[in-house]
Amino acid sequence: MSKRILGLVAILAAASAQSSFAQVRTEYFRSLSADLQVNRGMLTQNVKAIPFSTNYQDALNQKQSDIKFKSGKSMGYNLRLGYYFNQKRSLGVGLGVDYYKQEGSLSMDTFHVEFRSSDAKYPVFRQVISTTRGIKETVTSQSINIPVLLRYKKDFNERLALTVDAGIMYNLYAKNTYNTNANFDYEAIYKFEGTVPVYDNSPTPSDQSLLITKAEYLKDFPTGDVRAFFSHHDSIGKSVGLNLEADQKTGTVKYKSGSLGYTGEVAINYMVVRNICLRLGAYYTAQSFTNTSNNNALRLTDKVVENADGRVTGVNYNSILNEVQNVKSNNFGLTLGVRVYFNKLAWTAPVDDVNKVTPAKGRAE
Repeated sequence: MSKRILGLVAILAAASAQSSFAQVRTEYFRSLSADLQVNRGMLTQNVKAIPFSTNYQDALNQKQSDIKFKSGKSMGYNLRLGYYFNQKRSLGVGLGVDYYKQEGSLSMDTFHVEFRSSDAKYPVFRQVISTTRGIKETVTSQSINIPVLLRYKKDFNERLALTVDAGIMYNLYAKNTYNTNANFDYEAIYKFEGTVPVYDNSPTPSDQSLLITKAEYLKDFPTGDVRAFFSHHDSIGKSVGLNLEADQKTGTVKYKSGSLGYTGEVAINYMVVRNICLRLGAYYTAQSFTNTSNNNALRLTDKVVENADGRVTGVNYNSILNEVQNVKSNNFGLTLGVRVYFNKLAWTAPVDDVNKVTPAKGRAE
């Protein structure tokens, strides 16, 4: 009889241990979650740049307005994993991947520079470049970031919970694609000592210089055909033209990877079925991007582009983005997504029993 009692005790002890192990595993899985969400919002940027004119040799009479960013909007996709480590499942950590596609416009109202230049016909002369209507670029940016988060969750009842996530973002990739409507007037000033061309380095051109400029022509011929005047000098090999378009209207500029940013999110979670929640909330990210020194050394434009007949058809062009040294970006808006809690018993236990397998309370855990 005593052997039977001892055997029964052993069986009960083993069952109890197995039940305790199952509870621990269940608690562990209840602590893990995965989020898939979409972010839609606004984008602002504070742009710090160096003047392009610093890259032109012996530059004179430089005039350049500030670069402005407008009409920013953002679309993002986030995949994040989380682990709640305390018994109430209220405190945790998170890690994920964020992809953002953002759009906006960069504009510069005024650009004018005069500098030492040369071409195939003249070893030295003074090139004069001005914008005809300001410059605007439509910019599309793509970035990939790794967020590292601290998490807090407050359960209101069996279905409703509030979550707060905050942390840092590490940038893996940042690329900008631009499209521009830039047009330029290319004018020129030629000075000769005898038959030898020299550079006129006076802010006010010498009386001995030949000025192929709109202002000079219209001063002498107020009702004349200035386009015909420039077309004539183009035909005899001078680097001039009016309202010339950029030869490449689109291109890409990459920023340095490895920058750190900040992110935060507040969301309401509603349990729609067992361990699956719908999430709706607001997010904010702040991030800085740095350009490369090679990009900063480029000129906005400095050469005319000619066709097979030697006629000027456009100008070379380097994006305003190349002038940027640092961009401080702020992105904010709404987030919508789904959170799944990993719970092995969620799909096998009765609905009323799902929450009884762990000490935690509330189905939104």
